[in-house]
Amino acid sequence: MAGDPRIADTTIAMPHPYPEGAAKAWISSHAAAYDAAKEITFAVVKTDGGSLIGCVTLLDISKLHARAALGYWTGVEYWSKGFCTEAVVRLIEFAQQELKTNRIIATCLARNVASSRVMEKAGLKREGCLVQHINKNGCYEDMLLYGLILPGRYDAK
Repeated sequence: MAGDPRIADTTIAMPHPYPEGAAKAWISSHAAAYDAAKEITFAVVKTDGGSLIGCVTLLDISKLHARAALGYWTGVEYWSKGFCTEAVVRLIEFAQQELKTNRIIATCLARNVASSRVMEKAGLKREGCLVQHINKNGCYEDMLLYGLILPGRYDAK
């Protein structure tokens, strides 16, 4: 699924063509990242049989600042069916309950309307636009920045 050019086109870090062995290398990096408390990735699977449909990740986890960045993707055949939103909501709940996270941030390409919609449905609010922030395939692209303060963790002092 990750090798689909439509996924690579709408994500920030997914390469295309997807290199041989990249998925195995990426998956094998998860345990060390989890142990270092820097990144946590979960597979997203369908409840009726457990087939893989994508993944959700907490990146750049900071215990000091009680925050994490959100990343996700799903296979094209699962787009616009609510799977990604459900997975993102559950990941945010995990971040709040298990990691005691105060803030979640996320970015997407400005042209990725579906990803913006996932973030908004999960409760994140648009905080800004990073103009010509990344070079994707030789073209500078704007990125939208979203954020969410999780209730009940910290009070401003």
